Amino acid sequence: MKLGQRLLVFYFLILGLVGWFVLDLVFGQAKPLVRQSAEETLVDAANLLAEIVASDVRNAEIVITPALRGALNRYAGRTPDADIWGLKKTRIHTHVYITGPTGTVLFDSRGRDEGKDFSRWNDVHLTLQGRYGARTTRSDPQDPSTSVMYVAAPIRHDGSLIGVISLGKPGRAIEPFVQRAERYLMIYGGLALLVCLLLGGLLSWWLGRRVNRLRRYAEAVANDQRPAPPVFRGRDEIRDLADAVTAMRRRLEARAQLEDNVTLLTHEMKSPLAAIRGAGEILADEVRDPALHRFTDNVIHESIRLSDLLDRLLAMARLEKLESLPDRKSAVAISELVQEWQQSRYSLLAEKQLEVSVNEGTLLAEAETLKLALFNLLDNALRFAKEKTTIAVHVEAACVSVDNTGPAIPDYALGRITERFYSLPAPGQERSSGLGLAMVSEIASLHGGSLKVENTPQGVQAKLIFPA
Repeated sequence: MKLGQRLLVFYFLILGLVGWFVLDLVFGQAKPLVRQSAEETLVDAANLLAEIVASDVRNAEIVITPALRGALNRYAGRTPDADIWGLKKTRIHTHVYITGPTGTVLFDSRGRDEGKDFSRWNDVHLTLQGRYGARTTRSDPQDPSTSVMYVAAPIRHDGSLIGVISLGKPGRAIEPFVQRAERYLMIYGGLALLVCLLLGGLLSWWLGRRVNRLRRYAEAVANDQRPAPPVFRGRDEIRDLADAVTAMRRRLEARAQLEDNVTLLTHEMKSPLAAIRGAGEILADEVRDPALHRFTDNVIHESIRLSDLLDRLLAMARLEKLESLPDRKSAVAISELVQEWQQSRYSLLAEKQLEVSVNEGTLLAEAETLKLALFNLLDNALRFAKEKTTIAVHVEAACVSVDNTGPAIPDYALGRITERFYSLPAPGQERSSGLGLAMVSEIASLHGGSLKVENTPQGVQAKLIFPA
């Protein structure tokens, strides 16, 4: 799945989840909010009627006069013909009844419950106690649509509670308003969701288009093409990434050109050096003059040094071009590599009367690069080891260490000895190329390991650590 499609799907999931929670919350609150508004209106109406009824009190008792009864009955029979935000109201749905101080019904707008005891109903019971009285009752317990919400208000005369007036609003009268609110929520919520989806699709397309341009540019660079850098309007992370990719491309091209030039130069120099060395060896055999003989020896020695430097430069260039090691790691016997190195350095070891000790052990690594790293570590130990001492090679788990007895590394050089072309002079010897430890460090990095060089009480220890 493409990035734009993933972003779009992720956006849809988040939007759908948030929309579902919001709509569920809003739908869940629609009916309670409408009922709360209706209850607040009933409270106002009940208190208004309570004051009207209290005006006809005789001897501190409620008297349902013919005028009051007639007015309440006419109120119940009115046809308002009201248009409430698109909903027609053609009849009065409010149920009114008045009870005395004992809860007996004195008046019922429906004419069915007069004389009955309503003191057990919460609206009457609580109001007679001086509290806010309200209740919701279903005429059919199994049918929620038959519920009626009642709100009561106290009737007072000279500060004394002499009765209760209750107003009831059927749920069927409120339901159209609830349904309309839910319908509007559904419509506007759906439109908002659709707009958000369109915006999400547009955003995904825009991001995908920019990323695809950058991807095509990177693919062209990877295929050794020279495409023009992509141009993005505005300053954002994608443009910054494009600029970074372009800068990286130019630096890599410059580095690759330099490496190619170095490789070509080293190859071209090897033949002239070999010719110079051969000519020097021929002259050395023919020259009898000691001064000229020293000159020819110097020519041979320097050509050998240059040839070794070129070999190291070529090896370093090959290592740097590797992004990873070939998938051919194996268990390499360190003792066999050390023995091979001893044979190739026999004369130098004999000249300094050095011994080499190594324990039996194997290291899981790529054989050729491990050999190159170990030979460079041993060559470095050979250069700095004191005469008549021992070079110790120790293998343990995923680590091989090379110890030599010799001068310690100065503190100022400890952090730089793995830099290219940085070297320290060995006692009685010329400076090296400064590439040996740099190659070892590069090989360790290719294996995912590290090179650690530190001073010891006897000399210097170089430790090559590979991941277990």
